[in-house]
Amino acid sequence: MKKIFINHYSLFIILAVLLSSCQDQVQQVTGTYSYKISGSAEVSTDSVVLSNEQGAMDLIRIDTTAALLTFNELRGATYVANATIHGKTIELSPYKRNLTIGSRTYPITASGTGTIYENTLVLTLSYKGEDVSADEILLVCKKN
Repeated sequence: MKKIFINHYSLFIILAVLLSSCQDQVQQVTGTYSYKISGSAEVSTDSVVLSNEQGAMDLIRIDTTAALLTFNELRGATYVANATIHGKTIELSPYKRNLTIGSRTYPITASGTGTIYENTLVLTLSYKGEDVSADEILLVCKKN
């Protein structure tokens, strides 16, 4: 009888550990954030420091590891990106957006990866377009 109790107790402990490790990764970071993007890019053959971009970002849960991010720039543009979250890592799938440099607007594809901290997301973005290339764009999102 004692041996059966120990085996059932061990099974219960193993199940509890497995279930706690499968917690909803996205639910923990869902919410509204303020964000700021900065960095430099290659435009044609010139290196250009980009204007700092800032605004509000909503991280919306799709399922336990998938999220939708909506970016609303302070000056008006809005764009959407899908993300995958595993533990403390976040990965943005490629998404389309426009990048304004000076008086010209460039259509680009952006993507990125980063780390989730307590109330902050820190990502490194890449921008790719016909005349634009950047691999070290910093995106910092602070939870409101």
